[in-house]
Amino acid sequence: MSEVVDFEMVRLVGMHRHDQPGYYSLKDLPQRPSVAHIAQTTGWWELDQIWKLYHGQFTVVTGVAGHGKSTFLLNVMVNQAKQIGTRWFLYAPENEQHLRDKLERIWGPEPGFKLFCEHQCYVQTAPPPRYDTAAKTIDWVLDKAIVAIERDNVDVVMIDPWNELERAKPKDQLLSDYIGQCLMYLKQFCRSESVSVIVVAHPTKAGVSDGKVPGLADIEGSMNWFNKCDNGLIVVRDLNASTSEVISAKCREEGAGKRGRCHFFVDEASGRFTPQHGAVTP
Repeated sequence: MSEVVDFEMVRLVGMHRHDQPGYYSLKDLPQRPSVAHIAQTTGWWELDQIWKLYHGQFTVVTGVAGHGKSTFLLNVMVNQAKQIGTRWFLYAPENEQHLRDKLERIWGPEPGFKLFCEHQCYVQTAPPPRYDTAAKTIDWVLDKAIVAIERDNVDVVMIDPWNELERAKPKDQLLSDYIGQCLMYLKQFCRSESVSVIVVAHPTKAGVSDGKVPGLADIEGSMNWFNKCDNGLIVVRDLNASTSEVISAKCREEGAGKRGRCHFFVDEASGRFTPQHGAVTP
């Protein structure tokens, strides 16, 4: 991404009152630039109308299993890599063993895939499961991401899927409290490290019963997903027509999209998404 806003410096620069860090008069309170000036393209004009990425943003993506949430995001990654040079960090334990093949099919015949693999996509693998392997925590993943941010100039951190981290919940803690705590860490992380964080989270079985389209409030575990995300997307696939719909169900910041829908054709062989011309609806 071309412009990086260092939120840590935004917080620290300015005149503290009474030598108390973080305490300001309104006159001296540091302000973040408008999101409209720092938001970056997804690589598709149509999708940009409902969702753009910016540093300090937390996006949650949900949808029925098998409807292409991961493939959609890999398409966005490829678009950004080609058009603006964005670098991504992935923790994707369900997809890591065939991730390179999926990305190469989406990339297509254009040159540059080798450079992309070397300099724009970084992956933290999950160690092979063993009977005594401890569940991975959100702290563990974010510690790995910090290395990628500091040493490889990563712009976007993607966790796919979230349910791989739910195993780390303490037995004496309610799931909703655990998720709320983890999302608070994620929000602090994306702002302090000045990156965009994307989390793929599955809906509950009840949330997809009778073929209904799940909402952000249907994500497994907690309403915190809806409350805490800056942007919330739902991916809906029509398996009979090779089309997909991406629904923007929440947009907190003006300039980073709006509520609405974007429609895509999906190539079954490559997994490549192509926006339907002008197919953006409220």
